[in-house]
Amino acid sequence: MKKIRQYLAVFILAVVFIQTAAYSKDVYARWETPEGAALEPTVFGKVTTQTDKVRVYVYDNTTLKITSGTETIFQKTYKREGKKTVKLPLQKAHIKLNFTLTTKNGIVGPAVVKTVKDDGVISKKKVSSSMKEPIVTGKITDKSTSVKVYAKKGDTLYIQNGAKVLKKVKYRKNGYQKFSIKKQKAETKLTFYTANKRERSPYVTKEVKDVTPPKKPKVSFPFDGNYSWIDVEGEIGCDVYVRQNGKKIGKWKYMGTLDGMNLGFHVDDLPNIASIDVGDTFSLRLVDDAGNKSEIATTKAAKEDWQPVFAE
Repeated sequence: MKKIRQYLAVFILAVVFIQTAAYSKDVYARWETPEGAALEPTVFGKVTTQTDKVRVYVYDNTTLKITSGTETIFQKTYKREGKKTVKLPLQKAHIKLNFTLTTKNGIVGPAVVKTVKDDGVISKKKVSSSMKEPIVTGKITDKSTSVKVYAKKGDTLYIQNGAKVLKKVKYRKNGYQKFSIKKQKAETKLTFYTANKRERSPYVTKEVKDVTPPKKPKVSFPFDGNYSWIDVEGEIGCDVYVRQNGKKIGKWKYMGTLDGMNLGFHVDDLPNIASIDVGDTFSLRLVDDAGNKSEIATTKAAKEDWQPVFAE
């Protein structure tokens, strides 16, 4: 996991934002985007021949465009900044997808290029009109070590992850059978089908559900009384939520998304913060795309009182 720290005072941020032509937010703490900046999206994860959705971080009032060669396969304007889930048509191996953002002022940012990785051919056999697909019961998660499948006597069942065969079993009678499998990564697509020497049944596809929460984040709070930062380190792609613990326990607030580096934000960026009193702490937790929540991490207590730099 890449780890990068960002320690920038508020006045330095202002200078950098004004002077930067191509602007890519490494840390997503909802800072105001300078007018006239060229914005670059962040695309999470890899794209394969089985990928039918991808997650992209976009900014306020930008249009996300995805092209495959000269063909536009997705385009949408977003009013709100954040991580978006985009559905894609399946792509051929080695195709290059270009992701760009265009601002409301018509400024097109630099493209992020993703090359489609080859998951291999599942089967070259023709689909039979008489062979019925197997029946797979229950959901499959990233903690599953077995699956239960119905097929008919004489059928040979295949369970595959792309071209990789996880299981090949011939049924000796009609009915359900339970098979052990190795744990699979979340969002992997498993394909189930039966086949003979020449033909196969239609595919049954099951996506592996993510039920594993992110690990507890690492946090630090190097409070210095003037420019106070909270640093968060954790699983790539997770959203970061923070809560102030003082005389009253605050509500959880979204602060940003980890894109493969530490998330560092000034306490001025915290929503609705009025002050920090001696002894106050901050609790932080990560939430992944499936809604799984990490254990809560808590910073060390503030050693002195603090007021926002831009307090009215």
